[in-house]
Parts: sequence; structure tokens; C-alpha cells
Amino acid sequence: MNADFLKTVADAASGDAPAWLATVVTTTGSTPARIGMKMIVHADGSITGTVGGGELEKIVIEKVRAELPAAAQKWSFDLGSHTGAEFKTAMVCGGVEEILIEPLHSGTPLVIFGGGHCGVALSFLAGWTGFTVTVVDNREEWANARKHPAAARTVCLPYDNILGQIELRTDSYIAIMTHGHVHDASLLRQLLVREWAFLGMIGSGKKVREVFDTLRREGISEERLSRVSAPIGVPIGSHTPEEIAVSIVAQVIAVRSGAGPRQEGSRRP
Repeated sequence: MNADFLKTVADAASGDAPAWLATVVTTTGSTPARIGMKMIVHADGSITGTVGGGELEKIVIEKVRAELPAAAQKWSFDLGSHTGAEFKTAMVCGGVEEILIEPLHSGTPLVIFGGGHCGVALSFLAGWTGFTVTVVDNREEWANARKHPAAARTVCLPYDNILGQIELRTDSYIAIMTHGHVHDASLLRQLLVREWAFLGMIGSGKKVREVFDTLRREGISEERLSRVSAPIGVPIGSHTPEEIAVSIVAQVIAVRSGAGPRQEGSRRP
């Protein structure tokens, strides 16, 4: 691995956009790559390096961009060997290639809108469990590092104009937990036009219904609303801020690992 490639890996790992490192870890039979060959898949689909080219490389790029792996995964590709590898290709080399996919960005981005008591508990627990946390609040006394020591960033902003001021990536997780349903509705209105990995909102069933009904009257589609998990969190009978944080973190970890749904269907408004 040359110095230029290592610098590109370091730049990708420290940059704002997500990127993934693909490494050939085993080969069997005839394959277009050798063990140790590497490729960086950037968020826009561009690449640096190679894992063999051709259809194999195309499939790797498409899978990474579709799945946005948050943890290391090993994928096995059948290049015409007919040996039952995990993913088939139309290639006729006759071998099998295993590729390790590793996310280069640090932590899964979680944006918490609302830095109050529940936000404090959530920012701590989420930071402890591997999320890179940004806390946004329109009150200076709740948007600071003293309240949220586990957060990577705290921002004091009005809730009515957050697009363009807060980085939201397609792999971002978002929790809305402000101190008023008007703010919640404003944030949902803005966020529903963006793409993200998960979006949830705290609140009682009555509050959630009122916010959703308001947005329906404004013409927001059921398809978009159906992507929101509300009330956010796994239903564990939580009441205290700490219990609520546990329920939310349990849900977003399940979503991140592919072990749970993005919405709790029985709790949809």
C-alpha cells in the first residue's frame, strides 16, 4: 500500500462524507485480484484503488451505497465457481473472492434536536454506544458541552431554519425531542424533504397524532410520514429521561445492526 493511498484513507476517515474501505481478504481459484488489494468507496460512488474491476467492483460499490454498512462486514462473491458463495456474479473467472468492508467514518451520526433532560440522557448513552452525537437546541443553556459532555458537537439554533446549517447525511440518525410540539412539527416539515437512515420523534400518542394531522393537512404524503418512528423508542414502559434514552438507543442500535424495524408498527399514529 503506497503512501498516497494511505493518505487518501486518512483523509476519507477524517472527512465529513462517509466512505468505506474494501479489502480482498481471501481468494480461491481464478480471480482478478490478489489478497490485500484495496479500494475506497466514497459516498458519491467514486472509488480509489481496486478490488479487481469489472462486474465484481460494480456490485461492491452498489451494495456499499445501498446498505451503508456501519460495522465491518465480509462479503463473498462467486466469480463463476458455482460453489455457493454469498453473492453471485456473471463473471466467468472461476474463483471466489472474499472482501472485507470497513466504514472509515468515525461513529454513526446521530443528531438530537432538543437538549433538555431527555436529550442530556440520550446524548450520553448514544455517545457511549458508538454514535457521533450532535445536539441542537434553541436555548443556549441546553446547547453546550457542559450539559452534553459525550456529544461531539452542540449547536444553538432556531428550529425553524435548520437545513443548510446542520450536516445531515444519508446515514444520519435523527431524534426529535424538543420542548414544544410546534418545534417538533417545524422540524419534521423540514426533515421530511431530506434523506436519512432513521428519524424518530418523542411524544405521547395524542401529541404525535396532532403533529401528523397538521402535516397531512399541509399535503405531506402518508408515504413520507410512514418513515417516521413516533413515538420514538422501544416500548419498555419508560418514564424517566434515563429510561427513555435506553428505549431510544435500543431502537437505533437495532436499526443500525439490521436487527429491528425502523418503526414500531403497532405504535404508528
